[in-house]
Amino acid sequence: MLLVGWAWAQEPPPDPGDPVLGAEILVIGEGETTRVAGSAFEVDEEVLTTFEYDDIERVLSGVPGVSTRGEDGYGLRPNIGIRGANSDRSAKLTLMEDQVLLAPAPYAAPAAYYFPMTTRMTAVEVFKGPAATRFGPQTVGGAINLVTRPIEAGGYGDVAIGLNQTLKAHAWGGATGDTAGVLVEGVWLQTRGFKELDGGGDTGFERSEVMVKGRLTPPGHGLELKLGFAHDADRETYLGLTRADWEVTPYRRYAASALGDMAWQRTQAELAWSTAAAEVELRTVAYHHYFTRQWFKLNGFASGVDLHNLLQSDPASGQGAVYTAILRGDEDSASSDQALLLGLNDRRFHSTGVQSTARWEVVGDEVSSTLEGGVRVHMDHVVRKHSQDTFAMSSGELVLTGAEAETTLDSVATAHAVSANLHEDLQIGITHVLPGVRTEIIRSDRVDEGAEALGPAIRVATLPGMGLLVAPLDTVNVFGGAYRGFSPVAPGQPAEVEPETSWNYEAGGRWTEGDARAELVGFFNDYTNLTGECTFSAGCDSTEVGQQYNGGRVFIWGAEAVVGHTLMLPGAWTLPVAATYAWTTSSFRTAFDSDFAQFGAVAVGDSLPYVAEHQGSARVGAEHPKVKVTVGLTGRSGMLDEAGTFPVSELDIPPLWLVDAAVSGHVGERVSLYATGTNLNGTTAITSWRPFGARPVAPRQVMLGVKVQTGVDRPDRGPAG
Repeated sequence: MLLVGWAWAQEPPPDPGDPVLGAEILVIGEGETTRVAGSAFEVDEEVLTTFEYDDIERVLSGVPGVSTRGEDGYGLRPNIGIRGANSDRSAKLTLMEDQVLLAPAPYAAPAAYYFPMTTRMTAVEVFKGPAATRFGPQTVGGAINLVTRPIEAGGYGDVAIGLNQTLKAHAWGGATGDTAGVLVEGVWLQTRGFKELDGGGDTGFERSEVMVKGRLTPPGHGLELKLGFAHDADRETYLGLTRADWEVTPYRRYAASALGDMAWQRTQAELAWSTAAAEVELRTVAYHHYFTRQWFKLNGFASGVDLHNLLQSDPASGQGAVYTAILRGDEDSASSDQALLLGLNDRRFHSTGVQSTARWEVVGDEVSSTLEGGVRVHMDHVVRKHSQDTFAMSSGELVLTGAEAETTLDSVATAHAVSANLHEDLQIGITHVLPGVRTEIIRSDRVDEGAEALGPAIRVATLPGMGLLVAPLDTVNVFGGAYRGFSPVAPGQPAEVEPETSWNYEAGGRWTEGDARAELVGFFNDYTNLTGECTFSAGCDSTEVGQQYNGGRVFIWGAEAVVGHTLMLPGAWTLPVAATYAWTTSSFRTAFDSDFAQFGAVAVGDSLPYVAEHQGSARVGAEHPKVKVTVGLTGRSGMLDEAGTFPVSELDIPPLWLVDAAVSGHVGERVSLYATGTNLNGTTAITSWRPFGARPVAPRQVMLGVKVQTGVDRPDRGPAG
């Protein structure tokens, strides 16, 4: 059962080598639906392999309560929010891989400039509301856990080709014995990109990831080592378009973005030890992650003109029209104010720690107890060195002016944290009482070159919760809960900046019978203090990166629904159908003026930006042991670009509907062919005005591929597997 952020299967003790240790969540795929208390959702391996999404934002588009803000069209640096939490760089979520924090610096700089490739994941778990507090430090909205492939014997290969010179290769191989096992997996993905750069040039990317797992399992123990390496080189930009240009050529890129270039590398090392004795299970993981990135991109004009407002207003005359023409390369820079500033953001992230979880279970005839406790000791830091050079636009090309390079930021931010959580599942007959508490002790510090240091700050947060689950029937359970949400203060903030805190409430019911399943959940989040943190991706000036702002009190409430069923048809055919819907609304309860770009001048009653009021998905398939056809539909209503009131205007984000489809079939015992199509309806809708100008949704994409699998039989993967 799961509430106040934790879950344990009411089954025989799990394998000590299992990284999840028997956690139960609601599976909305083609597999069995398990029973939990609280909101949790799993995108299982069959769904992942059906559409072969390489974009995590597309994977999550069918999860109720999850909102995304498109940027590059590929989800390279995703913007994900849950139940109204700010989606900018997914910084308000706890992001994990195999339940280990994955953000470059989860406390000091949680922005998700790194995100693993979903191609190599076997499941994506989403924990919302009370179900998220087990993890932390970000608990106001929820948590996302990416599940990597377990060590297993066999081999697999997948090669695909698609539009825009898109190529993908994915392979893994493993071997197991009585007390040992090993797995090696690699993914490579590249594309020329779908945007057309003024003057020509590549606008795509190349990404690769390699993971190695080794396991030793002497009697009563499990020891597992996981090593990873990831690399990215892309030609992305923060520069978008004016509305007029988007309407004519939505996939155009201005000449001023021609030198945009990002390169990063990440190394990963994790060592896990687990054991079980009598009713007690213990798992400990030590981890070390190192991430480096350099991004050369347009920062703005030397005059300081606001690029976001410039492109959104689409000026037809005056100096604004001149600046816009320079971005296009239609006019040359005629003065020092019209010079373009291109910056190199050089950052180094280091994250390391050790976490341990113990579980004690006692089962009686009428009363049972499952007690879990966890401790994590963590350290991370980020070194930021930002500089910028001065360029002139000349005959449609960027030319260095010879001016001396300027350092815009030279800082080191560090965080040390100790967190502990304790949760109880007390079962009395058909009722589960689930109290819990989480504590975070955080010491943070930031030193900026040339500025007076504020000194380290120590903050302590105690986060209680309580839940209740009643199962009057084997097919029905009703649940509710309340907990204290928390998001820590970034290092180096003034004393008046407070952590983001909330009281979150949830109630709902769940029904499962055979292949039919349904869930309805209502929630209410009362933010005592909503915060916003300046990032370049949010549209902030480069000199303000890392600054945090109080946002006052906010109410967020809504409802989420899930239904699914698999119909049996003649001739070994089945018809699986599934649908989700979420209604989310929000209201600022405090009026204020903020320097945070997405808040601005806020009035009481204003709604949050980049949160759709209505969002839903539907999926229907026709499946046979030899062939499988699936069609998916996702959609959302319009969103605000900054805090304000509905309905949306032309300066906001319009509604979006996307149609995807996939077909696969066996051509031999171990070989299958597949084809996938995304955005088959061909919409070019704007998905964001952030940070600078209109950003279009990725265009229609079609991929053709072949898969080969040997050594293992995994029917859950379907014909495409």
